[in-house]
Amino acid sequence: MPSTNLNAFLQEYLKRYGTRPPLFKSVYEQSKFMERYYSAMLEYARKWFRNRLDPFKLCPSSIIFWFIIPPYSAIGLKFLGLRQVSIFWRQQIEPNETIYLMFKILDIRPPFPLVLLAMFSSFGLVITDGANKLIQATTVSEESGVSFTKSLDPFSLTPKMSIFYPIYDDHVTLGFLTIDLRHVEISMKQALDPNDIVFSLIRFMDLYTPFPLQIAVMFLSVGLFFTGTIYHFALTAREEVVTQMKNGLRK
Repeated sequence: MPSTNLNAFLQEYLKRYGTRPPLFKSVYEQSKFMERYYSAMLEYARKWFRNRLDPFKLCPSSIIFWFIIPPYSAIGLKFLGLRQVSIFWRQQIEPNETIYLMFKILDIRPPFPLVLLAMFSSFGLVITDGANKLIQATTVSEESGVSFTKSLDPFSLTPKMSIFYPIYDDHVTLGFLTIDLRHVEISMKQALDPNDIVFSLIRFMDLYTPFPLQIAVMFLSVGLFFTGTIYHFALTAREEVVTQMKNGLRK
């Protein structure tokens, strides 16, 4: 009968292949192989998972403070770490304030206290400008008084803050530009050359958020930036210590 032949074929197949141990079990039984390569396999797996499951990769990669030069340009201070600062020139290339080009002018490595002073001073100016706009929105002034005040307004010199979250290292990032304490612009920054000198900046969304939410996002982003920066600084310092110890043992 065909059914009997089929059953016999299945039983023979299961006896031949179903009783074999699994692949990893057979590998584990080879003690010489495991003794030689087990530690290397674990080290490779640890590095593989660390590179993909590192939560510090979600921290902002950079913070830029833009000092506006009317009508279509701006100079930016880009903070990449505790001792890494870049100066950028931003140029608007169409009238709707949607597409910009960024050019890296200079890379500097100032002392750590100077970086903190410049960053917190710029951040304080951003908060001050936002508070000033909030107060102005709640007051009523005469038209002549407003025009005179705007012509001599010192707050026109205050910067705007952009916070960039990494998508593909620092080559492609998602940015949040704070206009005031309620208005935020979301943009995409992408490197146009392999040396990360020329970038395109495309604004694709405007959000008007509640006042407390905007403040919370700003302080949370700055806190995450410092957390990631301190973490990478600690890793670098540890690697330097390990390298020095290895060199000392070799001598």
